[in-house]
Amino acid sequence: MRISAPGRAVISAGLGTLLLTGVSAATAQATPAKYSITFAQAPAVKTVYAATDAAASCRLNTITITRTSMCMDVGARVDLRKNGKPVGSASFDIKHSMTLKTNKLKWAESFTVGKARLVNAGGIHVAVSVGGGKGVKTAVKFPQGSTLGPAHKGTVGYAASVGKKKQLASPASYRFTFTKAGYTAGGFTYKSAKYRCDDMFWGPKKRTKNPGCVFPSASPIFTLSRGDAKVRQSANHILDAQRKIAGHPGASTPLHRITNEKTINAHRKAMCAKVHNPDPKKYDCDEYPFAASKEGGNPARGSTRIISAGDNRSAGARLGGFYKAQRVLNGDGYYVHIK
Repeated sequence: MRISAPGRAVISAGLGTLLLTGVSAATAQATPAKYSITFAQAPAVKTVYAATDAAASCRLNTITITRTSMCMDVGARVDLRKNGKPVGSASFDIKHSMTLKTNKLKWAESFTVGKARLVNAGGIHVAVSVGGGKGVKTAVKFPQGSTLGPAHKGTVGYAASVGKKKQLASPASYRFTFTKAGYTAGGFTYKSAKYRCDDMFWGPKKRTKNPGCVFPSASPIFTLSRGDAKVRQSANHILDAQRKIAGHPGASTPLHRITNEKTINAHRKAMCAKVHNPDPKKYDCDEYPFAASKEGGNPARGSTRIISAGDNRSAGARLGGFYKAQRVLNGDGYYVHIK
């Protein structure tokens, strides 16, 4: 596309192609020169999930997330053009590392505008702003106006505000603005993975876990060990059920938590009402998938087993603790691993 204007600079970023529009110095030409704006499609940023408690690690043009961490590496390029011809470029990466807290509403992010490969493109300055979404305040520290070339590091502080038994979800929105003498400012924006903050863990009278934040699209893993005597029977039943049931729920596909007590009780009744229990004081009917999951309550796609009441309740307590630790809310997906 051609537009008559005094000057242009084009920016290509890992999430799209952005531009600087500019005004060149006055010229003595009788006829205004023609300048062009060229868009070059850059690699799209993809999202991958890492099943680990360690911080996510970066790969170029990829957002890698765990339940509480995100690493994002975006490739970017600034192209300078005059009269439709390229006259210079600066290529660089922008790398982000964000870590959430499951029991706090404040968290931090670090980012680096990497060392730029410059080709006749000196004197381009960069400034950064970050929005946290509704209910989230941000504080950016960065050497604003620094020149592309050497790497420049920055940080973002986040502080969320969420009401009792409420939640909010939003990505961070990054805006990079570039300036150069003789050109008007321009820039590009992109977003982080969506985080979620909540204050949903309450008992009848008091909070059972402090509010905090996670990346909800990263499904956490609930783990039981067959070597643990306190939950051995539960672990063995789950593993046998996962192997037997089509689709291997919880292993190959996630379970999804439900919190409606009426539905949970209905699931448990559907699975266990007709199962003979020789001594209800000593034994429980254990069902899988769990009654407190969307996948539970279907005898045709589930399994029951009479096991020790103590074992069953120990496993149930650990599942409840897992929900709190990983902030697994109604509808959230999670996996079940037996080792």
